[in-house]
Amino acid sequence: MRERTTAILLIAVVALGAMTGVAAAEGHLEVSVDDTGDAPVVSVTENGTAVANASVNVSVVDEANESYAGAGDYTTDENGTVALPAVEEDVTVNVTATSDNETASAENVLLEAPGTLELDVSNTSGEPVVTVTDNGTAVANASVNVTTADGQNVTYVGEGGYETDENGTVTLDAAENNVTVDVTAEYENETVSTTADLTTGGEDAEAQPFGQLVRDFIKQISDREGGIGAAVSEFVTENNPGNAPDHAGNGNNAKNGSNAGGNGNAPDHAGNSSDKGKPDDVGTNGDKGKPDDAGNGNNGGGNNGGGNNGGGNSGGGNNGGGNNGGGPGN
Repeated sequence: MRERTTAILLIAVVALGAMTGVAAAEGHLEVSVDDTGDAPVVSVTENGTAVANASVNVSVVDEANESYAGAGDYTTDENGTVALPAVEEDVTVNVTATSDNETASAENVLLEAPGTLELDVSNTSGEPVVTVTDNGTAVANASVNVTTADGQNVTYVGEGGYETDENGTVTLDAAENNVTVDVTAEYENETVSTTADLTTGGEDAEAQPFGQLVRDFIKQISDREGGIGAAVSEFVTENNPGNAPDHAGNGNNAKNGSNAGGNGNAPDHAGNSSDKGKPDDVGTNGDKGKPDDAGNGNNGGGNNGGGNNGGGNSGGGNNGGGNNGGGPGN
């Protein structure tokens, strides 16, 4: 009986030992590093649960050639994490976490410096030029993608993929209509994007019919809630080519010069229209323009020409010269 009881106890101890081994095997400490570039974060977990107050050590792998201001010892917060300083240059580190006599390590972790890729779009009213730089240096063979921004009814002939030349640039086609484009550059797993407004240029815009300019403006309005009337009215008011210049005169006297009269634009020396331009020596209308030396039409050259009896009663004839001869009649 005693032997049987002993055997049962031994079996129970073995079973308990086996259960304890399984639990120990399930207890697994893990450490990981999320390298965001701006602020690397170390996370310590056990069985998927965050471990607070775990000890964390960060060391540089190649201390002879690399350095990192974040190297040293830390303790995880209540979320089981440690935020490390951003790196100024790429560096490789080892990270070790310890909790309750358990240890976990992440080795040869590359921490990358924050991205310095930059993108610029210039000459937007002509043939746009895209320039890609990294830390101020031109980047050749960077991938560039150009697309028309959402919410527009116009297209851009320069849409597509490009690759920068040795100067880090890509020259695009000039826009045929005013359009907004999204430009994205990618180089060595870094990406940078920007938005650019491309225009047809001042001279081309002025040459377009005003109605076409208004239609183009309406197409570019993306926010149409509440109507577009106010925006269109303001655009028309500011850009209407029919607006009179500041020096223009009153519309009722179109083309009037400063010396123009109110009626018929007559010059200053013009007389009253009732005079009808008569010369100074012209008489009144009743005289019908007779010269000053003209006699009265009723009295030709005298009543009795050369005398009543013309040299004698019997010579030359009576009334020589005629009674009413001489001056012209009326």
